[in-house]
Amino acid sequence: MKWIWRTLGLLFLSVVVVFLIDEKLINAAERNSGFKESDRWLYRFYVDKDIKSAPRISDDYYFRFRRLDGPSPEISGIVYRDATETAALESYLTTLGYHYVTTDEYGDRWEKEDWPIPEFYLWQDKERRMIFLTKYTL
Repeated sequence: MKWIWRTLGLLFLSVVVVFLIDEKLINAAERNSGFKESDRWLYRFYVDKDIKSAPRISDDYYFRFRRLDGPSPEISGIVYRDATETAALESYLTTLGYHYVTTDEYGDRWEKEDWPIPEFYLWQDKERRMIFLTKYTL
């Protein structure tokens, strides 16, 4: 009977440790203004697979991650510095099955037909020569 309690205790402790580590990594990802691909844990666990596969239109880029209010919405994105051309990203979004919908204060919104979430935003700051590709998921 003791071994059952020890096993349950170790299992509970393991769950708590994993939760704490995950919470620490999420906070690190959100606290930073961005992180590089070399930040392996943050990149591996908090960058969406579609953002990971996005074309690298500049040699200078970094990733961003944010949680929003709600059940589990997330924002995962890549920011390109010293970039001015969005054609490769637009082509990439098209190959994923997305199409341009409209432009609003967040940039050009891309959605799948009859499937508004997840959605991508493609925004360009021409003055600072930066391009942002962001994926919103629920």
